[in-house]
Amino acid sequence: MNARVFLWLGLGLVPTWVQAAPEIAQLYAPKLPEGSAWVRVVNPGDTALQVRVGQGVTLALSARTEVASPFQVVDSRQPLHVTVNGREIKGLSAPKSAWVTLILASDPTLPPRLVIDPPLRGKDLRAELNVYNLGSGCEQADIKLANGAAVFSQVPFNGQAQRTINPVQATLIASCNQNSSLPLKLAPFKAGDRYSLFLIGSRQAPRLIGLVDQTAP
Repeated sequence: MNARVFLWLGLGLVPTWVQAAPEIAQLYAPKLPEGSAWVRVVNPGDTALQVRVGQGVTLALSARTEVASPFQVVDSRQPLHVTVNGREIKGLSAPKSAWVTLILASDPTLPPRLVIDPPLRGKDLRAELNVYNLGSGCEQADIKLANGAAVFSQVPFNGQAQRTINPVQATLIASCNQNSSLPLKLAPFKAGDRYSLFLIGSRQAPRLIGLVDQTAP
């Protein structure tokens, strides 16, 4: 059946036509083996770092190319093995059944910041939008549509916020105080997807980047 669903979101976003049947399969979070967790690594810096989680592949992560690794299943009952530029970071662990984002520091020898992401909502014909304020000196960040409508307000430094939206085409702008980022056009995403936004740079020159979250096989 080729039924199509017209999804829309207020705030002046432009709706898109999406195939209903293929997206329904996206609405159910992958079931974790007992005692496991999902982990990804984010490098908000412009200098590429070689990152590996567990026995996964090594990825070159940077804000200018690929800012985040896919979420990868790890055994939460064991220490979390993450290497950066060939150096293993000690003392990491992931809570059982959690979705974990590791934010690398500007100095790769320092331990990353561990963020427990909100659990997936599951059965919902919408998508999730997450924002992380990583901008140096950006005490409060605002994310708006290009037409000025608010999407996120007053996200604190090192803070995170989440909301659900319908799949849309939209252009977003981040701001710290009176300083605004260049516009970011969201990549296409579907119902059941999770999209991450990262505010990086500084209070004087904020930058907004984003990607559709992925899970490794």
